[in-house]
Amino acid sequence: MDPINRLDHVLQLIGRQMSERASRLDSGAKLASLSGPARTPRRPSLAALKRKVQDRLAEIDPDDARRADKARRVFLESVLTWQFGDELLLDRGFEEIVAGVQEALQAHSQTDARLDQLLRELAGTR
Repeated sequence: MDPINRLDHVLQLIGRQMSERASRLDSGAKLASLSGPARTPRRPSLAALKRKVQDRLAEIDPDDARRADKARRVFLESVLTWQFGDELLLDRGFEEIVAGVQEALQAHSQTDARLDQLLRELAGTR
């Protein structure tokens, strides 16, 4: 499976987990801005997302002890803003959303391992 197909698979898993997490929230207010009319109807291509993630991964110091955590954060932020629009970055609940998705991914060891593999491949190919 090539990195684009793997990325697509991880995106589907993240989308599914985001939906599950959203349905468990007591109040829909934290995600209300995701469904607002300000959302861009057309998002960049998957290849553009891949380039963006690769560029951001390249900015992380290879000797940083927290490199793996930062790489996951970069990936999740990039994917979520690609999926829901850059205005998501302005949402006060964005930190909680990213943390929740990261927690959900870590709870599924197979998905977590796939994400690790994908991040290594994305960091290695530019």
